[in-house]
Amino acid sequence: MKRKLVTITAAAVAILLCQGAIAGTTDQDAAAANASPAASPGGSTAGDRPASVDEDRPQPSPRFSAAMKNSAGTGTVVVMVQVGPDDKAKSFHVMMSSGSKALDDEAIRTVKGWSYKSAIKNGTPSDGYVQVPISFNK
Repeated sequence: MKRKLVTITAAAVAILLCQGAIAGTTDQDAAAANASPAASPGGSTAGDRPASVDEDRPQPSPRFSAAMKNSAGTGTVVVMVQVGPDDKAKSFHVMMSSGSKALDDEAIRTVKGWSYKSAIKNGTPSDGYVQVPISFNK
């Protein structure tokens, strides 16, 4: 019961962090739309894009040993990654836990080794967020 409460609390905090990040992005987009005559009705320009995993580079897979499979079980972890304008990951947060600390920790370790592309706003690289699901299956 205590573990479920911790997981629910962590999920609620992650949602609030995401809403704050989205709200900040929306405010920046709105300000840019008012300042830029080339902006589209949605508040962004044609060249804008969200932060993302760099699909052009190989991304290491999580290590999921036999011992971990037996002790930690299976599940999916969603990690929120903040990507800076230099394409480097700045922070990592478990947005949705698998219910296993071992799997959550391995998901964070895995995405720390990945490559990312920064968000583009008004043609300029900027901070952005990307949600990365990592699945652990037997």
